[in-house]
Amino acid sequence: MRRDPGTMATGAKSVLHLRGPRYTIHLFSMDRELTKPQGLVLGFLEERSKNGMPPPTYREICRRFGYRSPKAAFDHVVALEKKGYVMREKGFARGLHLVRKSTGIPLLGRIAAGLPDEALTTTDERLNVDPTFYGIRDRSRAFALSVTGDSMIGRHILEGDIVLLERAAVPQDGDIVAALIDNESTLKTLVHKKEGKVWLRAENPVYPELIPVLDLQVQGVVRAVIRSLRK
Repeated sequence: MRRDPGTMATGAKSVLHLRGPRYTIHLFSMDRELTKPQGLVLGFLEERSKNGMPPPTYREICRRFGYRSPKAAFDHVVALEKKGYVMREKGFARGLHLVRKSTGIPLLGRIAAGLPDEALTTTDERLNVDPTFYGIRDRSRAFALSVTGDSMIGRHILEGDIVLLERAAVPQDGDIVAALIDNESTLKTLVHKKEGKVWLRAENPVYPELIPVLDLQVQGVVRAVIRSLRK
């Protein structure tokens, strides 16, 4: 079987979703991954900070999201604090402070859609895009990868493109995914069959289908392709 390993930063394994006769599909998440409500509350804090407004009170968070009790807002803020996103200054009604403004989407590195390539070091580079515009409601689940290779040209993904992915999304048949197949990273189309078999398909006839021998781990589902027209 021919494969095209690349590089991709990953977090800790989270939820087991699909199981086949000889392999398992896992979804990956970051240790600091937020739940959907936590991500919305964090986005609200960042929105106010960006607009030069003071931090919200718990009651203002309740009004924004329709919570009936301030305890719901409090619980989400405590979770954000434990995960390192905010600090609470006790004794103050507006004592919430962002630890780190998560502007944009993290560009984690590159992934192969073709022949093997040498590793790249992960950096703190970020893309100034709004993931909600591409259907990713929880921005903490959004990340991007630079594409190398030509195995996905049939899906209009070219060398040098950037793919925007959603982490912890359940992959559907025909989705383009970033995946680890037997510990080698690649960007391919996920194929499901009724008998429970799952494999990866290249969208270029030069490349063969990739059938897992032991393990197939889906790291993210592609939601958008970003292409620069500058040479």
